Amino acid sequence: MSPNHKLCRSKAINILSRHRLQVLERNHLSPSYLSTKLMEQPHFLKVASKSAASLLSTASVSQPTSTTEATTAINYENVNSEIQSIRNGSPLTQFDNSSIASELHLSEYIEDLPFLPSNIRNTQRSHNDRSYLPLYPNPLGLEEERYYRQCILISKASDEQQFHQKLKQFFIFSTAGKPIYSMNGSDDVVIGYMGILTTIFSTFQEDLHKDFNSIEIGNDVKIVAMNRAPIVLFAITKLSHETEDFLKSQLAILYKYLLSILSRSAIDKHFNNGLNYDLRRILSPLDFANLDDLCLKLTFGLPNDLNFYLSQLFSSRQSLKIRYTLRSKMNKILKTYKDDDLLFTILAKSNVILNYICNRAHNLSDNDLRLLLFIVKSLKNKEEDLWMPLCMPEFNSHGFLYVFVRTWGQKSLILISGNKTSFYKLKELASGIILTAERSQNREFLSSYQRELVTPISSQIPFIVKHFLYINKSLNQFISSEAPHKNRDFVLQLIKYYTQLKNNKSNIQVKDISINYKKLTYMKWENVTGFMITDDVYAFYCIINDDLDSKKLIDVSLSIIKWCKKNQSRLFLQ
Repeated sequence: MSPNHKLCRSKAINILSRHRLQVLERNHLSPSYLSTKLMEQPHFLKVASKSAASLLSTASVSQPTSTTEATTAINYENVNSEIQSIRNGSPLTQFDNSSIASELHLSEYIEDLPFLPSNIRNTQRSHNDRSYLPLYPNPLGLEEERYYRQCILISKASDEQQFHQKLKQFFIFSTAGKPIYSMNGSDDVVIGYMGILTTIFSTFQEDLHKDFNSIEIGNDVKIVAMNRAPIVLFAITKLSHETEDFLKSQLAILYKYLLSILSRSAIDKHFNNGLNYDLRRILSPLDFANLDDLCLKLTFGLPNDLNFYLSQLFSSRQSLKIRYTLRSKMNKILKTYKDDDLLFTILAKSNVILNYICNRAHNLSDNDLRLLLFIVKSLKNKEEDLWMPLCMPEFNSHGFLYVFVRTWGQKSLILISGNKTSFYKLKELASGIILTAERSQNREFLSSYQRELVTPISSQIPFIVKHFLYINKSLNQFISSEAPHKNRDFVLQLIKYYTQLKNNKSNIQVKDISINYKKLTYMKWENVTGFMITDDVYAFYCIINDDLDSKKLIDVSLSIIKWCKKNQSRLFLQ
């Protein structure tokens, strides 16, 4: 064991007072408790899912453990009568369902579509329709606003009791135990946790000669780690719907944020001069604010950013509906302005890319683009042009690209170069692009383009659902209906619904005539049904109130899928 690790471990143990040990034990996170559990499960737990064959051969019915937990039921006894009622049509859809099934290659297995039980209206539904509390752990029975402040909202206070009530914690520190970032709590509060986590991490590395990955403590707490030496990241969650893989993807985004503003080379250089280096010295207050913002978005889709969460959950990029001719004409204008120094041209609205022009030899990954738009949005609160160096971790983690941003109405025009002296050149290109688009002969085009951006997709689809999401797998992009603006409760509900629906293991898989496997899953909560159907081409998820019975639920879902397929060139960036 290195001297630094010995020093760190002794400090970590000594710094825990008897009071703090008692507090940690009550929260199942004391060193002794963790050590026992770690020895019982030294690496990580994996639960095998049921095979498609077993799901097809037997009917599966899960009884709810409580009124707030989701349930799934598959019953083949009533399939034929249900399918006949589906084929009789529904007033909620303008399409013939048999033709929809044929066009979507459903005809060969529509007879095996599982029966969805009739939905019984709950006379006590008003509370759950407005509140997210039944979906989240609330052992203390806190009322909603107090629960939000104490259990969800980020707090840097020195209140240990409130710190332990938080549903989610992120920690970032160096391998030598130097704290870098904590989602909640002041330094006085988190130092004990940092010591425990550093001890666990170094014990696995030095005694077991392997990295600590994850562990579950009962059914209440999951701990997941990611080693990116000289940086270590930990996530601790009390949210049962968050899986190990999803927590690792969250940690990866936080790590890549650090890379994007510092680069891997700069991080290694600082720590090569001494493992005790304090990385916080080169992070700005804006960086810490951005890390807070990322943690909230990645965990709760807040503030008002459900689609950021969905893009991470489904590992795909959000798109907006724009008429193909309008998008093509904008592409043509963007391509008119070329330069050897210009690598990428991006037109974006908030966190959504509207147009993307790249050099044939280079491309940016979805993760790089997501972080780029997040950072631009955090910085671009004024009309002045923005010029900044930014590392794109998956493009080149050791170097910087140089980003020029100009606000253009509701949009951001982003030009990216590999040349740090190209500011004035990119500024001139941006001015040319905007001038061309705003010329008199293009005014009608630009007005139509702007209208497309403010027209909600919900108003263009004649089907009423609580929320839906359609993923084009070949393009790795998704389109979704809008969530009510600034409706925190609605966002928190959808976070839980979609995550559980995606992770649901009770499903059937059927092969159609095109040798294309399709998978169907649904889940029921008290007053809401979640429905999913997916194959190699697309994935469709929707959340529907129980005002719709099972026949209409399937009608509506198939109709929206057909609409998305019909409008594919408008919905997705090709």
